Amino acid sequence: MKSPIPETGDAASSETTAFKEIEVKLTGEAAELSTIFKQLKGDSPSTSRVVSTYYDTPDGHLWQRGFSLRLREKGDGHELTLKRQDGKAWERGEWTSAVRQPVADIGLLPEAAPRRDIGAVLPEELNPLFASDIKRAKKNLALDGAMVEVALDLGRIVNGAREAPVAELEFELLNGSVAVMLEHVRSLMGPHQLAFDARSKAARGIDFVTGAPPDWVKAVKPTLGTSDTIDRAVTKIVGVTAMQITGNLAAAADGRDPEGVHQLRVALRRLRSAFTLFKRDLAHRADGLGSEARRALGRLGPARDLDVFLLETMPPVLASAPDNAALLKLVGTAEARREDAYADVRQLVREPEFNRFLLDLMIVAEYGGLVVTNYDMPLRPAAVALLQKRHKNVLKVGGDFANLPYPDRHRVRIALKKLRYACDYFQDLFDRDAARPYLKRMASLQDDLGRLNDATVAEQIVDSLAGDDKEARVGGALVTGWYRHRLMTVEPHMLKAWTQFAEARPFWRA
Repeated sequence: MKSPIPETGDAASSETTAFKEIEVKLTGEAAELSTIFKQLKGDSPSTSRVVSTYYDTPDGHLWQRGFSLRLREKGDGHELTLKRQDGKAWERGEWTSAVRQPVADIGLLPEAAPRRDIGAVLPEELNPLFASDIKRAKKNLALDGAMVEVALDLGRIVNGAREAPVAELEFELLNGSVAVMLEHVRSLMGPHQLAFDARSKAARGIDFVTGAPPDWVKAVKPTLGTSDTIDRAVTKIVGVTAMQITGNLAAAADGRDPEGVHQLRVALRRLRSAFTLFKRDLAHRADGLGSEARRALGRLGPARDLDVFLLETMPPVLASAPDNAALLKLVGTAEARREDAYADVRQLVREPEFNRFLLDLMIVAEYGGLVVTNYDMPLRPAAVALLQKRHKNVLKVGGDFANLPYPDRHRVRIALKKLRYACDYFQDLFDRDAARPYLKRMASLQDDLGRLNDATVAEQIVDSLAGDDKEARVGGALVTGWYRHRLMTVEPHMLKAWTQFAEARPFWRA
């Protein structure tokens, strides 16, 4: 959504603007994108060639701070644009100046540009990193409650003799309702093989130039206060989880950094936990979102389990027997299965059902609508009741903890994880000093239960990998034995951690 803010120009610029850009980008096959563009009913399209060069310092000063700097040919002159990701995958801050000469100079940006966040960068420190050469067709769509510019971008990203194709359909809100635009984009997901792409051309270009895997995104706690209602809290929680989900799609599909799939799963679990937490107040629509999150988690699970097996489970075992043929056979089988698992991850993030789910989350993040009862209830008393309920559930499933078999301790781990997510959401509503001891004890117990889960999953995986292969089963027995011995050493600390947690005073009672 462009909300121009007039800026005072300087001697080098004839026009400057600053605004917040709200844009949704879809990717797919170029021919299908072209067909969809033609079918969209709007005004007569205009076409142009858009050539842009992206700049940064040799050490990536701008990019590390969340900025991209672009110099674009514009008529007889040029346009210098600074962009910053504002958190949401569909929203960016943007500051633009028309400049007479093709010079990348932070000083020529509008006065409102966040120079303090950028820091001191001289023009001579900025080097061209890559360019994009795009054939763009665009037109305006008048929707019911919004005016949207849709652009078909076909072209390439260029770095020296290397290039990568670009095929994108971009929807940018000019004015009106964000939800209307998002609903319209969502309607295209059914009949067409399209996928939401959170990455800008700058992000794609940086990955292309450096050869590095796409960045992954950690969870961000929602900013909840005592003035929030349940409705507002749910909307904020969905918003931050939507940011984490969309921010990890590229890294998960790429597969070179296992943290991408891990963080995507964390986000989906946090979302499902929130839906369970507020279940009695939510519309039936939340059930559908929760079901799709559960389906996605099931599809991501094999990739994550095999990542953990290869990168965490096997290394200490192999260190004790680096040339063991049985262990090496397990590793080889796991690597082959991991490739298949990541192929399924890439298929998931392009499926229409999953991409409609992403658009649904964005709509909720913008306009709420999931809470249908107690929507105006103050958050703090609701948080006290919800935290207490989850705390009591942990104590219930963990009763007689010392004598619980491992499968029952797994139930304790799940209940504790749900409690931790609730604490993450609500702890800022309470005194931090009162919360710290409780959270510390909870984290200690969770770490030990995590080791128990790692051992259990390792045993399941080696059984699956080995199958009827006698040699591989020998390797599996070595892995299982190693982790069972490790659990014996962890057991005393786990029992102590449980006792300390069970005796901890809940901070919401302070």
